[in-house]
Amino acid sequence: MNPASVYNTTAKILHWLMAGLIICMLVSGWIMTAENILDGHEKSIVLQVHKSVGMVVLTLGLLQLAWRLLNPSPPFPKHMALWEKILARMTHVILYGLTLIMPLVGWMIISTLPHNFLFFGLFPIPNLPVLHDLPNKKDIREVLENIHGTLAWVVIAFITFHAGAAMKHHFINRDDILLRMSPQFFGRILRYLRGGV
Repeated sequence: MNPASVYNTTAKILHWLMAGLIICMLVSGWIMTAENILDGHEKSIVLQVHKSVGMVVLTLGLLQLAWRLLNPSPPFPKHMALWEKILARMTHVILYGLTLIMPLVGWMIISTLPHNFLFFGLFPIPNLPVLHDLPNKKDIREVLENIHGTLAWVVIAFITFHAGAAMKHHFINRDDILLRMSPQFFGRILRYLRGGV
């Protein structure tokens, strides 16, 4: 592939690292809220890890957005219809937004708790302003938790759409959209699975 038509190495690392962390967050969130999977102590441990990884996601999301603004994505293939390009751009913007909003809402939830939370048990994460001092923190926390849970389903929907579109381009359209963001070694496997060279 033409180097100008693929994402750079940093963009690829950030993309796949974020993808893995977000999937871990969604799975851990489901495990925590499901019944009869974990006992109280285990839920507490998973919750602390979930919160800590959420702060990592927020930090990496900001880094990823900054990198994307400083390093524009490669152009879409010329054969793509205008509506496909617009839809792809919109999906990317929404996913970037969700990777920031989702952990930010989580941080807001943490800020309504009576005690500080320790990042991986090492040091406390400061509370966001205002929230910790509100008199009706419990009611606000319940609203935020509902928003957080709803956003999880929105994230799942957009990730599914994003991944499905990439698979459609690779196996049906047989173009290189998916290969633009794939590591080189994985690109060979993808070409083989598609029946190409």
